[in-house]
Parts: sequence; structure tokens; C-alpha cells
Amino acid sequence: MHKTGIALATAAALALPTLASADNSNVTIYGLIDINLGYEKAGDLKHTGVDTSELNGSRIGFKGTEDLGNGLKALFVLETGFDPDTGGAQAGRQFGRQSFVGLEGGWGKVTLGRQYSPAFVALDPFEATGGADRTAGLLHRKSGSVSRGYQVRFDNMIKYRSPSFGGFSADVGYWTGAENTGPNDDARKEGRGYGITGMYKNGPFAAAITTQSYFTNATGGKASTHGIAGSYDFKVAKAYLLYSQDRESGTAGKGKARSYALGAEIPVSAAGTVAVSYGARDESNEAAAEDAHGWSVYYMHNLSKRTTLYTAYSHISNKDDANYGWNLTPAAGDDPSVVMAGIRHRF
Repeated sequence: MHKTGIALATAAALALPTLASADNSNVTIYGLIDINLGYEKAGDLKHTGVDTSELNGSRIGFKGTEDLGNGLKALFVLETGFDPDTGGAQAGRQFGRQSFVGLEGGWGKVTLGRQYSPAFVALDPFEATGGADRTAGLLHRKSGSVSRGYQVRFDNMIKYRSPSFGGFSADVGYWTGAENTGPNDDARKEGRGYGITGMYKNGPFAAAITTQSYFTNATGGKASTHGIAGSYDFKVAKAYLLYSQDRESGTAGKGKARSYALGAEIPVSAAGTVAVSYGARDESNEAAAEDAHGWSVYYMHNLSKRTTLYTAYSHISNKDDANYGWNLTPAAGDDPSVVMAGIRHRF
């Protein structure tokens, strides 16, 4: 069913540029395939296999704009994620990565649909080794015994993006969640939340600050994330620093977690870059605290503007109650590591 839907959407998008050429609109088809071979070990557990989406999530998308005149334009994005090793759709969704429509003008941009969260918009650019969950430096994305308010996307979101004023811009979102009906107020709030992000860029320096909160369940549970990040490009290396704090409350108890990440991208040739990152997560709550730290090193070699070969090694050191891992689920206290080599192609 999903493959049929994607094929129909692709055929429709291929026809749109021809049909739209006369009315000031355009449609672009784009995508990315990222696949690798990796070996992972955690205690007595071992895994060897083909995996996907290490540097970036594999996707195919359609995006377009229409000039409405007087500086106003309509826009849309439909983007589906997939696993290139199996051809399966991301989480069983037709357009699980993004699906939104909106208007843009000199006053900014308003969009409605499934979109990136304000926290993701703020923090993702400051992850030196990319957005893959197999990167040890991204422990701020992982949930131990404390749920994280950092979510990459939300359904049913209305979002406003401001224009840039002297390098400053803002991203503000509100989402209506599961949109449950019925007399129970907590159930109606499930999944509902908001996020606010401020960003600044001036030459080699960039920074962002964010707060994001949502109801995690139908019994009033709530998770929030507050984060700040920055980077500076020294030309010989680009340095990154990120701090975030998760808070959780609800019937299961209260807790908080602090996460740190620092990293660097170092050009080593005209085509090659080394990226390193270190991350740590420190939890304190009414259950077992799942603390860990880890590091990653990547080498990326561009064969062209669109094709990149890469190899990487990541390691996580879990404390007694923690069992963070990737494809494997380690025993508490075991320390997983993974080595991989892969290829990413953009189109």
C-alpha cells in the first residue's frame, strides 16, 4: 500500500512542473539515500548487518512554491522517509518526515501540518557528527528513565518562522497532539504542546536557544526540554557546543536529565573531513538514574557534490543502571560500540 502511494505521488509530482509552468509555480523532486555496513558489540551481544540513515535519514520529497503576487507566495513540502536496505516506509507513514503547506512573505512564514519541532530546528545544526541516533555524542536525544521533551517532529502543528533581523530569527510552534475527544481533560491534551526557538548567525558565529514542552500521555504526564547551543568556524576547524535539560512530571513521578555535547569538524583535504563528538547524559529522578557518556569519530570523503563515502566509530560508557545502545539492547552497565562504513547519495 505504501509503495503504491509513493509511486502515485511520484508520478503526480513528475507531471506538476509541466502543468504548472504557466501559473508562476514550480515543484522540485529531491531525495537522499544513506546506507552502511556496520558491526556492533555490547557485552556478549553482537550484531553485523546493513543499516541505514547514519549521516542523514533516507528520504524522497516534493516541494514547491507559487507566486501569489505582492511579495506573497504559497509553499508546500511532502517528504517520506524509507529504509533503503528493505524498501520499507518510515514508521508505516506515507509522508512521515514532513507534510505541510503554508504562506510566506516579508513578514515571515506560517505553515500547517507535520513539521520539524522548534527544538530540533534550534539544536540539530550544532551536532558535529550529524543527526544519527548511533552517534554517541547525541545522548541528549535518547530517553533513559526520564522522558525527553526533545522530539524531532510533531503532527498537527502550526508554526511561524520570522524573517532575519540583523542575524536574529525565531521559530514558534504549537501542536494540537492526538486530538482525542471525550469528557476527560487530560486525554484531550495528550500530545499537545508548544516550542519557541531563537537563533542568531553572524559570520563564523552561530547560536540558538530553545524551550519545548508537550503532554506525553492521557493522564497528564508532561515532558519539556530547554537547550542552548553555539558554534564557531575557525576555518581550520568548526567547533560545536550544546547543552540541554529534560524535565518530566506525571503519575509515574518526576525527574530531570542534563545532557552535554561538544564536537568539531576538521577539514583534512579538499574532499575529506574528520568529525568528532563527545556527549554525556546525567539523570536524577524517582526511579533509577540512567547516566552515560560516549564519543564518536567520523571520516567523510566527498566523491562529488552529491556522493559521500564515510566510516565511523562510536562508543558509549553506560553506568550501572543505564543500557543505551543502537541496534542492540545492552544489559545495564554494558558498554556498546559500533564501527561502520557507508555511502550517502543526494539527488
